[in-house]
Amino acid sequence: MHLFYKITHIIPMFKKLLFVCLSVFLFQGAQSQAPAAESPTVVRSTPFDEPERGANRLLLMKNGNTLFFSFTPKKGIDVTVFDQQHQSKPVMKNRITSWKNKQMSKAQLEGLYEINGQAVVFLQQYVKKKPCLFRFIFDAANGKLIEEKLIADLPRIGMGQGYAIAFGGMKMPEFDLRKDPNSEYYAVAMLNSKAHESGERIKVIHFNPQHQVINESFFDTPKGDYKYINLADMYVQGDKFVFLSTFAYNTRSSGGKDSRFVIGSLAKGDNQFKSVLLDYTEDFKLRDVALKYSNLNNSVYLLTTITAKTSPEEPIMSRSKTDKFSLLMNEINPENLTVKQHYFIDHPMLDKYAQKHLKYKKKYQGVIQDFNLNADGTINLLLEEMDIIAHTYTNTNTNGRGGITMGTSHTTYTTRLGEMGIVQLAANGKEINSYAIAKSQEASVILDIFDLNRRNQSSWNFRGKRSKTNLSGFYSYDFFNTNNKDYIIYNDYPENKESNTENYRRKKNVKTVSKTNTICAIVDGQQITKTYLFGDPGDKTESRFSQMEMITKNADGKSFSTMMIERKGRHKKAYIVWVSL
Repeated sequence: MHLFYKITHIIPMFKKLLFVCLSVFLFQGAQSQAPAAESPTVVRSTPFDEPERGANRLLLMKNGNTLFFSFTPKKGIDVTVFDQQHQSKPVMKNRITSWKNKQMSKAQLEGLYEINGQAVVFLQQYVKKKPCLFRFIFDAANGKLIEEKLIADLPRIGMGQGYAIAFGGMKMPEFDLRKDPNSEYYAVAMLNSKAHESGERIKVIHFNPQHQVINESFFDTPKGDYKYINLADMYVQGDKFVFLSTFAYNTRSSGGKDSRFVIGSLAKGDNQFKSVLLDYTEDFKLRDVALKYSNLNNSVYLLTTITAKTSPEEPIMSRSKTDKFSLLMNEINPENLTVKQHYFIDHPMLDKYAQKHLKYKKKYQGVIQDFNLNADGTINLLLEEMDIIAHTYTNTNTNGRGGITMGTSHTTYTTRLGEMGIVQLAANGKEINSYAIAKSQEASVILDIFDLNRRNQSSWNFRGKRSKTNLSGFYSYDFFNTNNKDYIIYNDYPENKESNTENYRRKKNVKTVSKTNTICAIVDGQQITKTYLFGDPGDKTESRFSQMEMITKNADGKSFSTMMIERKGRHKKAYIVWVSL
């Protein structure tokens, strides 16, 4: 990324310095509409009907093939293979036998990966009220399902037990699956909220690329003196270790009110976890966590949000007037579990940028959506304004002449996804530079923090008869840093893109995704240039927009694939697109 300087003092005698500084100063407000020097290149597949029901995902294989997965409402999993020349093979229709195919909408995607040269899908599903984790292995050459296996399950949950677990503040029994980004090793974490002993609540199973178990262990706090443990996140480093982050707490009735962050590592050759309490997190209420590993310094970076009422620092993020958070980064040695450094994040440069160029009257309050670790040791934070809005409707009925008036009410929620904020931190956590881009989108669901971090591989928006309006998978944004430039991809109305102002109040709120076009904002160190990723739509009767949650990145970080929808009048067609930045 490039620096966004704020010039506060210039010595007149240095004419060359004056020229350079003024050029950079002008960049702060530059939001150019001119074509970029090197626009991304796009290749389309042949068109097909837009899949308006179910869920869809893409997988880019190492051999150059692309697999398009369509999880259908009633007919199983359809797979289309595109070869290295992006030519499609016949659709392979795969019925599943582990549960009724019409129950697909109730499943939860836990991962979609290439492992051992095959395409592997992990789905969590309740079967006879038991949480179950299934592994589906597909032939990467033709998309045929070749293995369907139950790999983990948890005790059956009755209705009363579910209420008791939720009332106690525990998560429902579930699975979390993580794969090492740099290898084909993976691990499954099992959270059994029903277990009476805290040391039996979380179990981790470590797998090799041949799907063989190479290690497994229960996780507990160092002294086992916390009754409740919730799984936060997990990271897998090849066959070397599985790193776990958890939130442990007691209530007044279970040993005294107390809470801590607990981390642990299951190393190769060990048969049990080593765990450590992070004492500086005492009494923090930790809400959301994301883990990443840096090969540069062999550290695990643990980024967590902390509710404002329990944080010693001023909150920098907000989802509503009462839902505010601070942001804490922890750099950890995964071998001995020592904390190298920890710091609360602040971004005054982003605040000033938003106030100057987006015409904010307050500080930027966007929530964390993801973070990237760069090769030079710097860190990119990907932020986005998020407002949860409640809409309450009341119906009244009068019973007879002069009778009693009865009223019923119901509440729906929408999420405004607004201005995008990009922050770059130095290795010590200090803000180096920041910028923001205005947008406004409205989704008819409640969205959460770290949505960008999780949505591509471990969640989905399953669309059916009753949920066709859940189009949140087309909203938010994605971020790339390559060729010494930043690329920000998002869907927006043409009038917002063509506007010469970044005043956030003047951006039209996106409520109809089919009228948007995919925008590529390119930040090259001199200006922010906005282009239509799939070409100028020409007029209002045409649009080309992409399903953001389907963006699948190549390992080189310079290209990706997704599904693009092209609308001409009332007619729509879908394409798989391959984009090179």
